[in-house]
Amino acid sequence: MKAVCPNNHEHKEFITVAHIAQDWVVDENGNFLEVAEECTETVVSPNRENTWVCKICGAEAIVAEN
Repeated sequence: MKAVCPNNHEHKEFITVAHIAQDWVVDENGNFLEVAEECTETVVSPNRENTWVCKICGAEAIVAEN
């Protein structure tokens, strides 16, 4: 897959969604207290169906298969 900014093909950084797992500190009832580790693994990587936005100019990117 490849993302392309429609405003400027030199823009190479994009913002999109990835789903991650993180470790929490919880109390004896399982209630959240604080984050122990920001990201322990990537559960779902970014994919074509997500919205991709150019980090530089804010345009919605065109995402295609290679």
